[in-house]
Amino acid sequence: MTAETLSALANARDVAAAAPGLRFGVAFRSDAPFAGDDAPVGLAPWPPATVVDLRDADEAHARHPLADAAAIRSIPLLTEAGLGAAHPGSTLLGLYRAMISGGAARAVVGVATAVATAPGPVLVHCSAGKDRTGVSVALVLSLVGVERERIVEDYVATAGNMRGVVARIAAGWSGGGGEPHGVDLSRIPAEMLTAPAAAIEGVLDAWAAAGGAEEWFLAQGGLASDVDALRQRLLA
Repeated sequence: MTAETLSALANARDVAAAAPGLRFGVAFRSDAPFAGDDAPVGLAPWPPATVVDLRDADEAHARHPLADAAAIRSIPLLTEAGLGAAHPGSTLLGLYRAMISGGAARAVVGVATAVATAPGPVLVHCSAGKDRTGVSVALVLSLVGVERERIVEDYVATAGNMRGVVARIAAGWSGGGGEPHGVDLSRIPAEMLTAPAAAIEGVLDAWAAAGGAEEWFLAQGGLASDVDALRQRLLA
């Protein structure tokens, strides 16, 4: 990886790219931004007005690199799920199921609510933009009626970006400073660096068993008015 590659988000895309009929420029998803990053290609307008940061405290700097331009909302999903950033001993499916249970489930609901109601565009990110971001974006897409197949395709699309994600995390890229970001890749099981369809399908199956994503969202404390707001905002 070159310095030029490391200075750009490796796993960034507009949520609207997941399916036809969604409005661009409303919600973005990505891996973690670093200070000194180039503006991402294909995400406009940039910078976002709101950033929803799903990382734990030990993964992030004290001050978010987009704090000068955006309102930062911290929702540490793994902490809420009772898991550490490296989540040793867990399978992807087990990790994702933990994220849609208990306090973590309410946190995922909070992410969807922020996408629906916070000043936009809204950027949702974690470290890789795959697991916490993947589950959260899957909920957003489910709530606005995107087909299951397209939600799975959007999740799996991250697999092709993981080489760049891992390079940025390993380098601890910070505008060339090389500062560590609190993630020890050697502690992360190999499965956690992949994006298999079965992992997100397990989440979609759980929501289906609960009566659908909207029923699950409401059961976890979400508001019907926020579902309506999400659809009004994201559906073209």
